[in-house]
Amino acid sequence: MTAPIQGRPVVVTGGGNGIGAALAVEAANRGASAVAVVDVDAAAAQSVVDELVASGTAAGAYACDVADADAVEALADQVVETHGVPALVCANAGVMAATMPLLETPASDAEWVLGVNARGVLHTLQSFGRKLVADDAGGWLMATASEHALGVPHLYGGPYTASKHAVLGLCDVLRGELPEHVGISVLCPGLTTSQLWNATSTRPDSFGGPAEVDPQTGAFMEHAGMDASVVAERAFDALADGRFMIPTHYNARVYAEKRATEAAEAFERLAAIDTTDYDLNTLAADLIAQLEAGS
Repeated sequence: MTAPIQGRPVVVTGGGNGIGAALAVEAANRGASAVAVVDVDAAAAQSVVDELVASGTAAGAYACDVADADAVEALADQVVETHGVPALVCANAGVMAATMPLLETPASDAEWVLGVNARGVLHTLQSFGRKLVADDAGGWLMATASEHALGVPHLYGGPYTASKHAVLGLCDVLRGELPEHVGISVLCPGLTTSQLWNATSTRPDSFGGPAEVDPQTGAFMEHAGMDASVVAERAFDALADGRFMIPTHYNARVYAEKRATEAAEAFERLAAIDTTDYDLNTLAADLIAQLEAGS
C-alpha cells in the first residue's frame, strides 16, 4: 500500500513554518486538491495558505492547539466538512523548550513539550484516523518524530527526546491496529532549518508564557540544518513507496545502531541466566482461551 494524494486533500499540523510549511507546499506540488494548514499561530498558517493559493492550490488556514483533544476533534470535523476526507494527515506540530539538564528542567516546560509533541500527535492521529478508517477511499497518516526517536543525539533536551520516542511508539502500535486501507509512517528528520528553536515565543501562559531564546540557536539551525524543502521531498518520496520509517539525515544511523548494539549486548548477557522465550500476543490469546473454556 502507498500514499497517493493526487486530487485529494491533505492536512498538515504545525504547518506555519519549517517542516510543516514545506510539507504543505510539497503536497500542493504533488497534486493535492486542497491543503489544510493548521498551526497554533493563525498568522503563520495564513501566510502559508496565501502562498499556496497564489500558486493555484486551494487551501485553508486553521488555528488549533493540538494539545487540546477537543479542539483537534472539532478541527477534524471542520476540515472534513470543508475539504472532504483527507488522503494524508501530517501530524507535524512540535515544540522545543530551552535546553538544560533534565534534573533542572521546570515541570511546566516538560508538560508543555510532552503535551504538544506526544499528546498532540496522539490527538491528531485519533481524530483524523477515525475519519480515514470510516472512509472506504483509504488514506495515510504521517507523524513527525525526529532523529531523537532513534536514540539520543544530544544531552540537555530530555523532555523533547522523550516526546519523540513516544511518537515512534504510538505510530508503531497504530500500524498494527489500522485496517488495510489506512497506512501510517513516522518521519524522523535531523537538524532542519525551521523556527523550532523559537517555539517558546508562542508558549501558552499556563506553561510559563512566551519567552525569548538565544538567537544564536536559530543562527546555528539556519547554518547547519537541512533545508526544510528537502526534508519534505524525501518524506513524500518515501510515502509514495509506502515506507513506515522515514529518516532524512544519514547521520542518524549512528543513534539507531548504538541503541541496537546495546540491546543485543544486554540480551546476550541475559542469555547466561534466562532463555525464557514467548510471544506475548500468543500467550495472551492462550490465556483468554483458557479462561473462556473454564467459564
